[in-house]
Amino acid sequence: MDWVYKGKCWKFGDNLGIDGDVMPLRFALERELDPAVLSPFLMDGVDPDFSNKVSPGDIIVAGKRFGQGNPHIQGFLGIIGHGLGLVAETIPRGSFRNAINAGLPFLTDCDGVTADVETGDDLEVNFQTGEFRNLSRDITRQFQPLGTQLQTIIEAGGWAPNLEKRLAKLRSNDSAIT
Repeated sequence: MDWVYKGKCWKFGDNLGIDGDVMPLRFALERELDPAVLSPFLMDGVDPDFSNKVSPGDIIVAGKRFGQGNPHIQGFLGIIGHGLGLVAETIPRGSFRNAINAGLPFLTDCDGVTADVETGDDLEVNFQTGEFRNLSRDITRQFQPLGTQLQTIIEAGGWAPNLEKRLAKLRSNDSAIT
């Protein structure tokens, strides 16, 4: 997995709801989990043309409480479907867990990051080390990256692939003992 994303900034403000703003609620109600199905609807509530403008490696930079509301995973899977990263001032606890479960590279608790960017700026973010660079404005900031255990889950592709990997390891250890 490549932890360094280099692409355009897509800036959003505070209090974006996971249902409605980031992803239409109907996908949570339908329990849709396919990133390819979800990605065309990403950010529909705030920018209906968003999915047509982004490219893999681009980075969403958001304010406080990104993904607030009911903790549904569909919005984060939509981000994954586009190959985007996420940097946010804050993310509520349920959405924090779902970003990890989805396998999304992200940084949170990035106070004031939205003041350092505008949509269209060229960014480079190392999600493993927490280094954030706005290449357009010559700004470099260091944020606290996720812990290594959480990075391991993201690197595996999220919660389910990480569980499968751990179970396979246990099975191979069991067969080596018998």
